[in-house]
Amino acid sequence: MKIVFLSPLPPYRGGIAQFGKMLLTSLKRLNHDVTEINYSHLYPDVLFPGKTQFEKADSQPDGLLHSYNPFLWAKTKTIIKQAKPDLIISQWWHPFFSPCLTSVIPGNINSVAICHNIAPHESIPFAKLLTTYYLKKQNLLVVHSKKAERDAEKLNKTVLRLFHPIYNQYENTGLTREKARKKLKLPPGQTALLFFGLVRDYKGLDLLIKAMDFLPENFRIIAAGENYTNKTFSSPKLLWENSFVPDKEVGTWFNASDIVVLPYKTATQSGIAQIALAFNKPLVVTNQGGLPETVVNNQTGVIAQNVTPESIADAILQCSKQIGNSITTANIKKKASEFSWVSYAEKLMEAIK
Repeated sequence: MKIVFLSPLPPYRGGIAQFGKMLLTSLKRLNHDVTEINYSHLYPDVLFPGKTQFEKADSQPDGLLHSYNPFLWAKTKTIIKQAKPDLIISQWWHPFFSPCLTSVIPGNINSVAICHNIAPHESIPFAKLLTTYYLKKQNLLVVHSKKAERDAEKLNKTVLRLFHPIYNQYENTGLTREKARKKLKLPPGQTALLFFGLVRDYKGLDLLIKAMDFLPENFRIIAAGENYTNKTFSSPKLLWENSFVPDKEVGTWFNASDIVVLPYKTATQSGIAQIALAFNKPLVVTNQGGLPETVVNNQTGVIAQNVTPESIADAILQCSKQIGNSITTANIKKKASEFSWVSYAEKLMEAIK
């Protein structure tokens, strides 16, 4: 099948670009003829809270999609038409991109939106209107959690719920466990709780810090991710690298950790859980959105029943009994095997035929 794939791709950083890269590779492995169209410009600098949108600050993406310059949208639409695709796949995660995507996708071509969120975590003016306008035009919405499926069905009669594939591309990156823990100054006997990824209000780093009051002295938070809030976070039990972690260093943080914690206040799903599975790490998650779907409770991790520091601490204590347990590791590997990229791509294309 001839496919045009609209997505952020490296050198853009972050989970959406990584998802795009992995899905693109899988579609090509299945012998589909895929034309990839990256963004030339993603977010305007005034709306981007981080230091850079790229894996390297001086990167220049080779892309056609300019998300906020409408004078270039007609040219991009013409190029898409000239490719004569049977299908257009786009990635959806924020209503900011609705005008651009709506304008460049020809109306007479089958189109699919892979929805990482239906509504954004942090809203903008006219968010619901922009979201509805774009997603109602799609022939199929693909989602990754039960909550997102319910939200999507309010906008479009054709919804496919798939799994979020595993992020196993980082498995051989970074330092070994011993060297990683030495670098992070974690002495023997300390239990390292990893909070990984961009720090946003909804992700609950503040809740995890408060949860430390209910945990033994030997528990420590190791956090890696740039701060996208206007808050400061500090604790004698917090080691925080307040910067974006390059792909080649991701393994250092996961190898050093004992438990990966997602103390999210709200959620749809999280790619961080899929990285944890690739590293055979038990997970503690809150009961928000699709997060519980990534955990077999008390077998591959623990689901905190309430979004409170006390409940998160209790889940961490329960999960700590699974550290180093061979049965837990086997359970995690079994869970991870359910989330292959090729299987995802196959199921996606089966739904379109």
